[in-house]
Amino acid sequence: MKNVTFGVVLPQSVSSYTMVRNVALLCEELGYDSIWLNDHFYEGWLPPEEHTRPYLDCWTLLPALAVETNTIRLGSLVTSNTFRYPSLLAKMATTLDIISGGRLDFGIGAGDLPIEHYTYGIPYPSDKERISRLREALQVIIKMWTEERPYFIGKFYEIREPPCFPKPIQKPHPPIWIGSITGRRRIIRLAAEFANNFNVLNGSPESYAEKMRVLDEYCEKIGRKPDDIRRSWHGFVDIAIKKDDRLLENTIHYLKAMMKAGVQDFILGFSDRTDTEALRIFAEQVIPALK
Repeated sequence: MKNVTFGVVLPQSVSSYTMVRNVALLCEELGYDSIWLNDHFYEGWLPPEEHTRPYLDCWTLLPALAVETNTIRLGSLVTSNTFRYPSLLAKMATTLDIISGGRLDFGIGAGDLPIEHYTYGIPYPSDKERISRLREALQVIIKMWTEERPYFIGKFYEIREPPCFPKPIQKPHPPIWIGSITGRRRIIRLAAEFANNFNVLNGSPESYAEKMRVLDEYCEKIGRKPDDIRRSWHGFVDIAIKKDDRLLENTIHYLKAMMKAGVQDFILGFSDRTDTEALRIFAEQVIPALK
């Protein structure tokens, strides 16, 4: 198996940039491989009465964190394709890759949370259309990153040789992470075609292994090597509520089962994303047991 990596989802439901920065710097100090932000405007999955909680934006936080950090990779898990035109997003991501010195992991998905779109006045097409839009967007973004005179005319998006210079530092382009909450087959098929990394949110080892089997099948159908796509899992861990051996043993046992199911990159969401003690315990006691 390829080397296993560990990333951390940073706090965004805060009003203090300093808090986000401090957690990011601690992750780098403790040896985590990557830090991540969600692309949401607010916590639309919570009841409406909680929608007034603070929530900082992904794509304006990332450049600041790129300057604050030195070696850790950083990315979006995942960018909502519905929020921005792909040509603009390609330019934004290029700039971030340059600011970070080539440390961007570019996560993107079809978009979710209808309430978030409704309140911000952003159209929310059907599942089928959103995935079709994502397919076109990926083609546009890759062309913007790799071609001197990119041209694309699709059903939803068009570009006519827009300048996009300089190009990203990473070649041929920043790694593309395609993420899915449900792991629908249409998304898995897109991952087989475009992704450098396929990410699934939550799920059991059994359901994860089944999604990876489907991904392998699609890769074989289009003539792509399944090993060319890394497999990642965004899950939630709770380390610091009870700092006892049993909790750590259960966590290690579960994550080993996920590794056996095919996970190569763990993206960790701690129950309290500002809990620096949990970050330390996981880095010092869990990661060594998994490597």
